[in-house]
This record gives sequence, structure tokens and C-alpha cells, in this order.
Amino acid sequence: MKNSSTFAIQSQSDLSAADFKVLALLYQPLMGLDAHALYTTFYQLVNKTGRNTYTHAELFDLLDLKQADFLKMRNKLEALNLLQVYQKEDEYLYFMKAPLSAKQFLVDTVFGSYLQSEIGEQNTNLLAQLFKTDVPSTDGFDNITKSFDALYEFKSLSLLSVSHSLQGRTQNGGSHINYKFNYEAFVEHLPERLKSTQVLSEKFRDQINKIAFVYQFDVADMVEIYENASKSRQVVNFQQLNMKARQHYEDKHQILKIKEKDGKAPSMIDQVAPQVIIQKYAKTDQQGIALATATTLLERNAVEPGIINVILMLVLKHKDGVLPNINYMEKVLHDWLSKGVQNTEDAINHSQSLETQYESSVKKKPKSSVSEPDWLDSYITDLVKME
Repeated sequence: MKNSSTFAIQSQSDLSAADFKVLALLYQPLMGLDAHALYTTFYQLVNKTGRNTYTHAELFDLLDLKQADFLKMRNKLEALNLLQVYQKEDEYLYFMKAPLSAKQFLVDTVFGSYLQSEIGEQNTNLLAQLFKTDVPSTDGFDNITKSFDALYEFKSLSLLSVSHSLQGRTQNGGSHINYKFNYEAFVEHLPERLKSTQVLSEKFRDQINKIAFVYQFDVADMVEIYENASKSRQVVNFQQLNMKARQHYEDKHQILKIKEKDGKAPSMIDQVAPQVIIQKYAKTDQQGIALATATTLLERNAVEPGIINVILMLVLKHKDGVLPNINYMEKVLHDWLSKGVQNTEDAINHSQSLETQYESSVKKKPKSSVSEPDWLDSYITDLVKME
């Protein structure tokens, strides 16, 4: 690149305060302060100075940059899919892309995993809390929203045609990855029962490619992960695949020390009635209400009973024997399901992960010389005795 080369910048939409919040708190730890400053400078140069083109030399002087440093920053923006670059000889076109939403960044793409690896789980959870939003419950309410055709008459009309480009947010697909995973071999090795129309989707192919890249999995690994995520469901989303990928990675590399002692824990929890758990761990004067809540939870949600049982045990433990209302319990359940929990074993693993996070956030007392049993093992033992 010559310093005298020119560039033009284009952005198809204005950024909101929420966009800048995501850039500062979520993107910045990955791309660094300098790349964040470059993105902000580009944004301020778009249609705000009365000029269409600039030389790179002008930009370097404005930011007190050397060309090599600029290229490193620009490449980071490209890799995070915030910038697309086109070149024709000494002319460059920079197309700015809006950042992902907080949910897309943390949950729907691999960025959340990268962020956690950079700043740690505790700090990632802290950032996630800053984007928390409270959605009011619609239980008991009827949706009375008017539809378009209820107020307007449909006529035979052609869609409006506009000859020039209009403002509008360009969809940001997340990370731009050129990792070459043999997707064709992956599809070929899938059991016939799993070769649904989903595997033909470009979006699904991209999700498989991203997970294989992050964990450096081969075809056999991804086939096993997809089989595990496909149990009891026809369509698999990214969160379920990512959860199974993490579990597969931890098992493969023996990062987790948690092992089933006799291979029977999930089935035992499946077989225990919620009433037994409530009678054992809920306060006496709260058991009637808790039983009603647990029954409603089971009736309204088509999930394995074991998942409900694990949630009941965890919540009763940390709420000192008082079970919260149905809205609270369903929020917990739906949160677990959104994180990929599909069966009792997933619920056990997820609850133990939550316990680990909880213990690390609490000021620990000096450890005794005798190690205490895992809380879930203790629960299971007591429940078996009651049966």
C-alpha cells in the first residue's frame, strides 16, 4: 500500500448508543483500543466532513500512525466482520458494518467463546450482566395486537421500486472464517436418519465450520457432536451444538474431573418424583405451594422430568427450601434450554458448572482436611434412601 493511495468510506446505517456499548465492552477486548479507535474514526469520517475521499497519508497524520500499525488494526476489523475492503490499484473502498447485538455476540456466534478465553469466565459474566434486560411476563394476558390486514385492504399492487441505494443496516454475520473444514465428508458420514434439510443450509454449514475451527475438530468429532445434539429433536440450533462441542472437547482433553461414579445418576434422577424432592428439601409450610409450582412447570414444558428435578434441587438448595413462583422457575428452565440442555445428563453437567461459578464468587472459608462430597451426589444418595 502506498501512503498516497486514496480511500472512500461508506456506512449504510447510523450506529445507536447500544451499538457503541457493544463495541466498547464486547468487541474492544478482542480487537484492542487502537482498532476500536480506528473504527470510531472511520465512522466519524463517513458523510460528516463534506469529502468523499481521503489519502491514507492524511489518515496516518491524523492518528499519528505508521502504515504497518494501521494495517494490523484494519485487519482486526476485517476479521471481526466490522469492515469490508475492496481495492483497485491505488484506490480502496471501506464498507463499514454495524456490530452484532449483545445477544448475537455472546450467544449466537463464536465471539462469546473467544471473549471468555481472553478475559476469563468471571469477567465475561460481569459484562453479560451489563446487557441484561428484564422482559415482563405475558402470562394471563391476551395478545390483542392488530394485524396489517385487519386495518388495511389488500389490493393488487407491485412492490415499490427505488433505483438508488437506501439507508439500512447490513446484516453482520459474525466472524469471517476461511477455515477449510471438510463439510462434504461430514455430511457423508452422518447416519441417514440425520441427513435432514438442515444440513443443506448455508447457515448451518457456517455454524459447523465455526465450531470445528474454534475447537480444531475433525470430521469424526463433528459427526459425534451432531449425533449427541440431535437426540430427541429434529432441528439443532447453534447453542446446542456449541454446548455439545464444549462437552466433547472437555471429555477428549480430560479437562473436567467430573465423572459418573456408576453410570446410573441420570436415570436415578429421572425416576424420582418431584414430590419426593420437595418433601425432602422444601420447608414444611412451603411444600403445598412448591408442589403446585412443580406440577405446573411439568405440565407447561415438554422436557425430561430429570431436567425439572435437577432444577428443583439446585433452586431449593440456594433458596433455603423456598421454591419461587412459576415465572421464576420457567425463566431458569428456558435459560438452561437456550444454553443447550436437552436431557438429564446435560442438566447435571450444567448445574455443576453453575455450582462451580457460585463457589468461586463466594468468599471461601479455610478448607478442612476432609473433602466434602459433591452436592448432587449427596442429594442423589438421600433420594435413593427415601425411595
